[in-house]
Amino acid sequence: MAIQVPIGDLDVQITAERLTQEAFSPFGDVISNPRPDVHPSSFDAHASSLPPNAFSANQGSAIQYRNVSRLKNLYNQAPSGKGEPIMSIFVCAARGGAETTGENTFTVRHLERHPFTAQTFTPIKSTASTYLVIVAPSLPPSPQDQDLPVPAGDGLPGRGFPDLGRLRAFTATESQAVTYGPGTWHSPMVVLGQTGTKMDFVVSQFASGVAVEDCQLLEFVSGSRAEPLIRVKIPHRDWSIKL
Repeated sequence: MAIQVPIGDLDVQITAERLTQEAFSPFGDVISNPRPDVHPSSFDAHASSLPPNAFSANQGSAIQYRNVSRLKNLYNQAPSGKGEPIMSIFVCAARGGAETTGENTFTVRHLERHPFTAQTFTPIKSTASTYLVIVAPSLPPSPQDQDLPVPAGDGLPGRGFPDLGRLRAFTATESQAVTYGPGTWHSPMVVLGQTGTKMDFVVSQFASGVAVEDCQLLEFVSGSRAEPLIRVKIPHRDWSIKL
């Protein structure tokens, strides 16, 4: 069940940028082939120009890029004290119609976090090819969030609700996977495309089966308005099909 968060007259509009590791690093990892131009058979010829985590593998028929992301498990700090690795498939329909406030604009109604686990979304080629990654840092703790369990430690976002004033959005392609760090506020998956198209994701994470430990979901409400004024504009250069 979503926690309703009143945001009053807050008006936020941002423009999505292209997803890169450098830009996304405060929130997690971007996973993609760093050198799609290099075939495994020519590894030796390109070895000096490849990233330092590149290794020839499978009798020379593959290139392995090691440790591209880490799936962190912090459930030892959860009330349940346990979290098991799980893998699932999300079949995500392209969003449009009621989700938009105008041409190529997405309205953010929900953000969620998984406080005790990282979560990796790996696209599987399907009928859509682009998706939107929306994230936000956390505010300091407040009475609103005092009952939500979260882990403690260096480098974690903390217990607070999302800082909507520092919302970020990125356009990602089917050749990019993304890992949300533990406790990172993010939108439920937003696939871009025509009505009826979809994108499938293999999702890897840890989970305990306790709802408030596994996922904390917020719904933003704006009083007299039908929808919150939290909007992400998707540039035409990154988006060839209208929402």
